[in-house]
Amino acid sequence: MYKHGSVMKKCGAGLALILGSSMIFAGCGSAEEVENETSAVLVDMQQAQTGDLTLQNSFVGTVSPQESVYVIPFASGTVTEVNYSVGDYVNAGDVLFKIDDEAAQLQLKQAQLSLTSTQQTADMTTGSQQESTDLQLASSEVSAQSSYEQAQIAYYQIKNKYDEAEDAVDELEEAIETLQAAIASGDTVSGGDAATQLATLQSQLETAEEGRNTLYDSYLQAASAYRAAEAAKDIVNDTKTLTQGEIRDDTSEQLQTSVSLASLGVDSAELALSYYTVTAPISGVVTSRSVDVNSIAASSSAAFTIANENSMTVTFNVGESVKATLSVGDEITVERSGAEYTGHITEVGVAVNQQTGLFQIKANVEADGDTLPSGVSVKITADTYKQNEAIIIPYDAVYYDNDGSYVYLCVDGRAVKTYVTAGIFNDTEIAITDGIAEGDTIITSWSARLMDGAEVSAPDTINE
Repeated sequence: MYKHGSVMKKCGAGLALILGSSMIFAGCGSAEEVENETSAVLVDMQQAQTGDLTLQNSFVGTVSPQESVYVIPFASGTVTEVNYSVGDYVNAGDVLFKIDDEAAQLQLKQAQLSLTSTQQTADMTTGSQQESTDLQLASSEVSAQSSYEQAQIAYYQIKNKYDEAEDAVDELEEAIETLQAAIASGDTVSGGDAATQLATLQSQLETAEEGRNTLYDSYLQAASAYRAAEAAKDIVNDTKTLTQGEIRDDTSEQLQTSVSLASLGVDSAELALSYYTVTAPISGVVTSRSVDVNSIAASSSAAFTIANENSMTVTFNVGESVKATLSVGDEITVERSGAEYTGHITEVGVAVNQQTGLFQIKANVEADGDTLPSGVSVKITADTYKQNEAIIIPYDAVYYDNDGSYVYLCVDGRAVKTYVTAGIFNDTEIAITDGIAEGDTIITSWSARLMDGAEVSAPDTINE
């Protein structure tokens, strides 16, 4: 599309021929004034500056509560109580209605009785088993103590006999040594023939040594039995305390499992009973109700609908190109009946609607249900296309021909036709992305005499 095209320029040239160079031109968008004797074209100018340009688009949206829930009971049955009607305000936790819970009450009582019975059985089993264990361990302790005492007596008895036999051997060895010494010295030995006495003593020594050796084997056996009985007694005493604790712990663990299962049954029954009292999950206004006293509440359909209308949501649809410019958190303006409200985008659809070919956008609006009733249509204005860090100049300063878009720069007092790359634009401004730089002097007014190389001047100083 051409702006300031050939028709417009021809119009300006015609006016110049008819009215003459001394007249003031006021048509075709020019800013010319009466020229002095100089031949310079009088134009408006300004320096190019970097900035941002944002375009806005308007859409039609629909208002709905920001939060709306369907209350579906977990239990089914006959409704016995209904506390709220459509239009009433409820707080989270308020009881909306109740369902006949007689069967659930019975199940809870049965679960509680089962828990009590299981706990009593566990206590009795623990006590009786512990008592039996204590008796068995006490019997083992008595038996071990008795064996120890008997082994102790037997040990000391054989030890005494062994000690006596050892003393007898020592006495005979001493008597033999004395007799042998007397014979060797020629001393007279009383009691008869010395040789005969010596032989008798030696025979007695052999007999005593055999008896001592026999007692020694019995002594060793008795000592071993005594030590074994003592060790057995200590083991029984140590095991008694340990075994009692182990049995008590094992039994308690097994029985506690049964008690826990019974307790879980009570918890399950209590939870099931709670389903028969239906409460509001959020605070808000009741927008629909489908149950009455003596009607049937089903766990497959909504009994109440509650909407939180403290803040509202607007929903609108956009094309793919616009959708790409929107982000969660972007600010929008909602207008209804001349009033404006601020909102922010909360959801940008990712799937296109197959019927409309559009993407759904949702935004939270700072207004309640009284100000923006649910279901009404509103006008939504949102920033869409944006050009950041571009050269922003007046829209009327850009011209078009077959080679593209161009502007006139003022360079050393002359107009220089400069082709540029234009971006987005609105009614008054346009973004230039290439061709000119910040600080360049842009000619912003049109004249029939404005052309490449023409001498130009401004009525006043350059506007910065």
